Amino acid sequence: LVETDIGYDVTNDIIDIIQESSDNSLDIKNNIKSYLVKMLDGCQELAVKEEKTVIVLVGVNGSGKTTAAAKLAQYYSSFGKKVTLVAADTFRAAAVDQLKIWSERVACRFIFNENSTEPASIVFNGLESAIAKDDDLVIVDTAGRLHTSENLMKELSKINRVIENRFPQFRKICLITIDARLGQNSVVQAREFGKFCSIDGAVLTKLDGTAKGGVIFSLYDQLKIPVTFVGVGEGFDDLRAFNPIKYVDGIINNV
Repeated sequence: LVETDIGYDVTNDIIDIIQESSDNSLDIKNNIKSYLVKMLDGCQELAVKEEKTVIVLVGVNGSGKTTAAAKLAQYYSSFGKKVTLVAADTFRAAAVDQLKIWSERVACRFIFNENSTEPASIVFNGLESAIAKDDDLVIVDTAGRLHTSENLMKELSKINRVIENRFPQFRKICLITIDARLGQNSVVQAREFGKFCSIDGAVLTKLDGTAKGGVIFSLYDQLKIPVTFVGVGEGFDDLRAFNPIKYVDGIINNV
């Protein structure tokens, strides 16, 4: 269990469950499953309803924000949503090019201002454009940044203020991308990001590797950040709505 990055506290709770259970292995597994599923009670698919919505993706460098933004665009487009992708990463030109290519494949609108180095300004332009075109959903890809870089973190605060103060007609959702391979360090990152912008949920990326993604439990237990999606590959269809029951089954069956 510890090797799945589930954390020592949760593992100790599970040991207690084992000690209190009967010798029947099936009973033990069912008791553990019930406990873990209950822990993830607030983790579920992120529903984008009829109201106009903007999803802001944040996270450290290399956590998979740009790919997640494109996959989210594909996911919601498949439900008939009119989507605008906004490239607010002014530091990595490759991210802009990558997102533009993805937007063409998804057949959604793409916004970027090559003459601006101000991410909040680009987000402002993207939201104005979305209003003019009556789009349902705006997905914003921000630059990767370390949680220790205070100036860059304050930039995130500015982006969020622009959305909240200038575009109250949009429901704002901030998702943090978490690399499943980082384990419990992800909790530290999420806690620090939360000091500069309200985190509404997480996208657990790179779960297709050797990582088990047990950090999901600590994220929700300690920070009340629910995992809404998991990434299991590079393809368009490799972003899955998070299902707590299936996820817990996968962990227990592999222990």
